[in-house]
Order: sequence, then structure tokens, then C-alpha cells
Amino acid sequence: MRQRPITQAVVCASGTTFPSGTVRLRMRRRRVLTGTAAITAVAVAGCTGDGDGTATDGGDPTDATGTATPAGLAAVTFTPRESCPNPGGATVRLDADPVSVVGCVIGKNGCTRPRLASVDRDAGDVAVVVAAVEEREEDEACTEALVNLGYEVRIDDADPPTSVTVVHDDVDGRRTVADITR
Repeated sequence: MRQRPITQAVVCASGTTFPSGTVRLRMRRRRVLTGTAAITAVAVAGCTGDGDGTATDGGDPTDATGTATPAGLAAVTFTPRESCPNPGGATVRLDADPVSVVGCVIGKNGCTRPRLASVDRDAGDVAVVVAAVEEREEDEACTEALVNLGYEVRIDDADPPTSVTVVHDDVDGRRTVADITR
């Protein structure tokens, strides 16, 4: 088979000569890649914001933590939040109805999620333990950076607690971050 000579060619700044059809293909590919990068950036832009601090930033309240409501409490609701005003800390509002705990555990990577580990009641004292739990598939890659994981726990009961202790179990270890008494 005999090859035809190239009648039209484009010479790049590097001195490389390409048939004009090849350059056109490369230019189309570059446009596609640029467009794909722009669309990807727009698609994930909402994933990195801090949110506006409302209780529903992380979605609907969930009890999928596997933690049962302890005896003596009517309901305990755990809600992950996007906002994290005080990384590693927690704020307790005993005067609210229901009692509210808003805090932030620190995860070791992008696959870490906040989870309600336990809620225990002893007379008027309530102990809340929130953990940073890694949730990933075997072949899933995660960002290797510390992440702030906001949460809110609501304790609803006819007889509100007189004292709330909040314990975090995260990348900084297990420690008490708030101990509030009415």
C-alpha cells in the first residue's frame, strides 16, 4: 500500500509537524477536556462549603447509627451538619426544648463520618458520646487530610436532664469536651 504525501501540515512551536487533521482532533480533545473539568468543578462546588449553620445542613435526622434511645429518654435525634463552628468542641443548650448538643469531631480522612456512639442516662445526668468513624469500601480512595465533622444531637424528654457530658472519640483520642450542669 502506497502512502500519500502530506499536502497540508501544521508546525507547532516545538518544531513538530502534524497533518492538519491530527491537530484538529487534538484541539477538539482539548476543548472536551476543558469542558469536562469546568463541569466537574461546578458539580462539586457545593461539597466544600461551610453551610449556613442550620440544623439540617447535613440532611434529615437519622437514627441509622445503631444506637438505641436509652431508658428514661423519650427521643434522641442525631443529625450530621456541614457547619463546624468549633472544631474538636461542643456546645450544650440545657435551656432549650429539646436539649441540644452542637459539636464537631475531627476525622482522619475524607471517608470519616460523625456517628452517635452512645447516649446514657443516670437519673438527671446524660452522657453523649460522638465518634468519628471511617466508612469506605475496600477499594475506595479517600482524601488524606483531617476533616471537621459537624453534628447535632437533640434530647427530647418530658423530664429534661440536669447535666450533660459530651465525649468525643476522634483523631485526637477519647476525651470530654463539655460538661454542663443546670
